[in-house]
Amino acid sequence: MKKIPPTLLMVLLSFLSFSQTWFDVGLKGGYGLNLMYNKNYFSDNNFTPKMSFGYMYGGKVGFNFNEDHSVTMDVISSAFNQGYYYNRLNADSSRSNYSRSISFNSINILLLYRKMKAASYFEVGPQYSAILKATGNDDIAGKSDVSGYLAKSYYSLALGFGGFVVGTENFGVTIGFRFSYSLSDAISPEGKSVHFPSQTNYSSYSPTNPFTGIMVMELNYDLGFIAKAKCGKKTKFVMF
Repeated sequence: MKKIPPTLLMVLLSFLSFSQTWFDVGLKGGYGLNLMYNKNYFSDNNFTPKMSFGYMYGGKVGFNFNEDHSVTMDVISSAFNQGYYYNRLNADSSRSNYSRSISFNSINILLLYRKMKAASYFEVGPQYSAILKATGNDDIAGKSDVSGYLAKSYYSLALGFGGFVVGTENFGVTIGFRFSYSLSDAISPEGKSVHFPSQTNYSSYSPTNPFTGIMVMELNYDLGFIAKAKCGKKTKFVMF
């Protein structure tokens, strides 16, 4: 087994030595803006993204070093939706307007550092998203399974902020906002080959990056703390 780097070990020991550490668990849900950002789409007058919305729900486990610093792991199920307007040239040189949409479900795992100050918090960290199923709906082509046109997974950077609303000594409710932006392309090689979802071959390729801006409600319960070791006794976990 590899040894813990001395610097990291000293940091961990300092947190454990000078503060009481505890675990909390929580449930959360949210609703907000979805956008599959692509530079080419925003400069194409014939293919325009709609303002679209999605939701999320899931749970978290948090490890609190003290009242100011914690690390949380969230497991989130989400529904992502993106709509588009597009037009097609008719035989008489007129144009007809249509709409198209993409919807997919994903499982998301986030590892976040959270900084608390008074009754507010700020969080930041990486997010891994695994796409489960994707459906497309088009005014012309109808509904279809488009899972093969999307990447099986992608990575994002997530950050959020919010504040405490109400609660008791061991239970609290917070409301905040969380934003995530994909750092990798959400379109698969198969999707790229058919120019999904615009079906337009642009002069240069631009990646498609999912973005979310969600309002989140979180219910937290302090599960228990790590009792400091006394002489001749082991450190132990104590339930609240």
